[in-house]
Amino acid sequence: MRKLTFLLTLLFVGVSVVLAQTTYSGKVVSAEDGEPIVGATVMVKGTSTGTITNVNGNFTIAIPGNNRALVITYVGMKAMEVQATQNMVVRLEADTEVLEEVLVVAYGSAKKSAFTGSAAVIKAEKLSQRSVSNVTNALAGQVAGVQVTSSNGQPGTTSTVRIRGIGSMSASNAPLYVVDGVPYDGSISAINPQDIESMTVLKDAAANAIYGSRGANGVILITTKKSNSKEAVISVDAKWGSNSRAVPNYDVMTD
Repeated sequence: MRKLTFLLTLLFVGVSVVLAQTTYSGKVVSAEDGEPIVGATVMVKGTSTGTITNVNGNFTIAIPGNNRALVITYVGMKAMEVQATQNMVVRLEADTEVLEEVLVVAYGSAKKSAFTGSAAVIKAEKLSQRSVSNVTNALAGQVAGVQVTSSNGQPGTTSTVRIRGIGSMSASNAPLYVVDGVPYDGSISAINPQDIESMTVLKDAAANAIYGSRGANGVILITTKKSNSKEAVISVDAKWGSNSRAVPNYDVMTD
């Protein structure tokens, strides 16, 4: 009987320890101006327990056990990990890494955070991941609102590019290509994709900032690579393959 009582006592103590929770309250504000952040996510690290801040930036969370590590996240802010304390104040800093990205536009370059037009950028890293022999083929499936179609598979053939559909029934619907700031009227297939540093596709009225009606069908700005070192660098990119018949050889039987 004593053993049974002892075991039940240990069981109740263990359950009470497991179910023990401590409630903490705090506030999440912006480190820049001290304004409360509405809708910030407050999670107990390593668990699914969490809550969000209210209209005043306040939150209340019940933490089970001794795990007091909290992870606070919010869109456009840097995630922060803190130890839970009563009436804590968490100051989140803005994540400017994406907002400070520089993109090439019709009038030079601008920070992504300051650009109000519709533009998409394809960096050299993405271009190098695709095995294409033509600049236009590199755009396929990379930019929303841009349609790339090819009439045949002949090497060197330029694909048809349409930015946000067809704008004219009789005139040209091709976009304007600008290479290193100069309108390009030659064959776009003559540009080696490996020589491109970045491609910016302007899809709205920002395309008409300088080029006027020539940019009515959109503008594709191409920036080529420039030397960053005094030493010569030679890069070799080789691709090979083989073709075989889908149907093996067969003999024709005649009467």
